[in-house]
Amino acid sequence: MRTTLLVLTLGFIAVPMLMVGWTSIQPDTYPAFPPSGLSLRWWGAALTREWLLPMALSAQVALASAACALLFGSAAAYTLARGTGRGRRAFEAFLAAPLLLPEIVISLSVVQLVSMLDARRLIGPTLLVATHVLIGIPFVLRTVGVSLLGINPVWERAARDLGASAWWAFRTVTLPLMRSGMFAGALFAFIVSFNNVELSLFLTARDSSTLPIRLLQYMEYEYSPTLACVAVTSVVGICVIAGVASRFARLTDFIHGESK
Repeated sequence: MRTTLLVLTLGFIAVPMLMVGWTSIQPDTYPAFPPSGLSLRWWGAALTREWLLPMALSAQVALASAACALLFGSAAAYTLARGTGRGRRAFEAFLAAPLLLPEIVISLSVVQLVSMLDARRLIGPTLLVATHVLIGIPFVLRTVGVSLLGINPVWERAARDLGASAWWAFRTVTLPLMRSGMFAGALFAFIVSFNNVELSLFLTARDSSTLPIRLLQYMEYEYSPTLACVAVTSVVGICVIAGVASRFARLTDFIHGESK
């Protein structure tokens, strides 16, 4: 029963992706069955500045927001794991709040705040990065927090007793052990930012649209298998990033701790 459920779940996820991949290499505007052949005619339009520039902007925004979310989320997770104050739960709930709020509400709130401060000139990549950091921090907070659960604080205190400074004990003892959780959180933050539509819809300028917004704008007026080519390119790019990250840091280690 469990195997059947797993196969059905994977099939539910994989079949739409396979259909998108097939659409990108068939010769007709609308896929037909049986297929009439194979063609790469649509890829020429996909690998142009019209699509590569929005993709590059999305990657830049995602990298910047993931890096900031990693920094703030890891610091917050370490503080929560080692802190003993009464406000720990409230602080954790505050940082995780973006997961509970609809992103459309967050984006409208940010736009309203910018309008009240008469700072509409900030709308663009910089404001987009700052807003994406808000939705990336909860992912880093969770994955790093799980990593820290498997790290005994006694190990760090032992390093301090042997003469290491607080920073050196953290850098040589705790940081290597929480690395997998940090990589996993940064990867989640990157993917969420790269594929985000709701926040980007209200916070991008006319001359600097991210890839999801460019796809949405294109679909409003016409359909072309070029969209499938662009989607395949972005999916492959994300898979490559995940593979490279997994090569240098086993991402699943944050579930049970690297010491296991």
